Amino acid sequence: MSGPCCPGKPVSKRLVVGGQEVGISGLDEIVAKGLENLDRTDAEQRAVLLRELKAQNYVPETAEAGYLEAVWVYFKEQRAKKLGWIEEKYHGIPREEIHWNPTIDPSKCNSCGACAKFCKRGVYTFDDGPHVANPHRCVVSCTGCQKSCKEGAISFPTLVELREEMKRLRKAHGLISE
Repeated sequence: MSGPCCPGKPVSKRLVVGGQEVGISGLDEIVAKGLENLDRTDAEQRAVLLRELKAQNYVPETAEAGYLEAVWVYFKEQRAKKLGWIEEKYHGIPREEIHWNPTIDPSKCNSCGACAKFCKRGVYTFDDGPHVANPHRCVVSCTGCQKSCKEGAISFPTLVELREEMKRLRKAHGLISE
């Protein structure tokens, strides 16, 4: 899509980078490239987004992390819509701040892949065995993959730990008072 004033130049959208509103040329095209790689890990998707961002925009090296974070937030919203995910927040708290994801004990894991087959959110990748590649895609308080593991190789924080963390995060985000 071309901008109205400059034929051939991608449309610019505005995002906040480092507290400043800046125009990002071709943001929809950048995000579209990221959405072509939904089978990749978050780190790999970030790399794709950064490469595309730098191909279409001047990004000062000192501000690269800020630009990428702004595009990443926008990308996650678009990814959630495309995949039909309900939200990237849990009870008003950004999902990345909530420490809830599976841990695999390699000494117990027999690499059967039951966990990766069970999880439809893309938490796991499976190369020579399962790996928790996208921990923040895990549904908070879901332990279904743990139940699918006959070897008992998957663990989660306790529900008591989760409850305490959620209480702390709700306070930190001003969602409950002291």
